[in-house]
Amino acid sequence: MKKLLFLPLILLLTGGCAVNSISEKETVTTNLQQTEKNKTFDDVAIYPGFKADPAKSFIYESGDIKVGRLVLRGRAPITEVVNFYKNTLPKGGWEPVSISIYGKEANLTYMNQTRVLQIQVIEGFSETTLIIQIGPKGELTTPTE
Repeated sequence: MKKLLFLPLILLLTGGCAVNSISEKETVTTNLQQTEKNKTFDDVAIYPGFKADPAKSFIYESGDIKVGRLVLRGRAPITEVVNFYKNTLPKGGWEPVSISIYGKEANLTYMNQTRVLQIQVIEGFSETTLIIQIGPKGELTTPTE
């Protein structure tokens, strides 16, 4: 009979521990998701409705240097995404270097005084992928003889 009384007590104690570890895990996951959500480039807008793929995105900052790659997914025609960036980037001080659209893929390259921005838009069957890469502008050098 005593064994039957201890069983509910043991289940209650071990069940309580399991609940605590699950809620701690959920808190850690939520904090990581919040951190990933906040990773963007300050002066480059994200096309409305597109969501970041944290597993394929990164941003590295050290002092004045900021480099990164954001991979985003959403649903939008390629022409709308390209027009969005053609209209918004110059307002942020970005100058176009090259823009090419071929079929369901577009590549846009912009520069400002210190950085280079490359945007690739790939329209797929069910979703559009947007890849935004940014890094410092390199110095042009001429080979010496």
